[in-house]
Amino acid sequence: MAFEPLETDEKVDNPQKKGPDMDTVMLFGCSGFVVTSIGGYILSVWPFLLFQDSERITTLGTSCAFGLLPAAILGMVSSRKFGLAGACGFVGGSMATGIFMFLRIQQAFVAAFARQAPPPDYPQILMYLVPLSWVIVSLVLALLLVPNEKAEP
Repeated sequence: MAFEPLETDEKVDNPQKKGPDMDTVMLFGCSGFVVTSIGGYILSVWPFLLFQDSERITTLGTSCAFGLLPAAILGMVSSRKFGLAGACGFVGGSMATGIFMFLRIQQAFVAAFARQAPPPDYPQILMYLVPLSWVIVSLVLALLLVPNEKAEP
């Protein structure tokens, strides 16, 4: 008859702690990835949808402050809690956010060129620098906060 939790006939002097099974680990990691990526994207994007005058640098700065700061906090917490899965979710969500920001900033320049809106009061290079810097900052934060996971032999 097997002895629990080892399910073996061998008698062990010290009680052995049973680790989490593979399904639990996979579900925990996948859930962390999905929650972090979608949550980070929603947290990052809502100010850009709320503040419509995207041709102003103050609006761009306000949108970044209200959106990217909470998303960065979520990403740092998820990177620490879920490990590599949370960090990858953070970076994946920030990449989607970077694409959204690129398109939103580009929209301001396209509207200005069509003479439908006032020209933006910031240089056109920000169309590339703001999204790219957000992705880089997210990647650095994720790498710094992922706990060391040592492989068991």
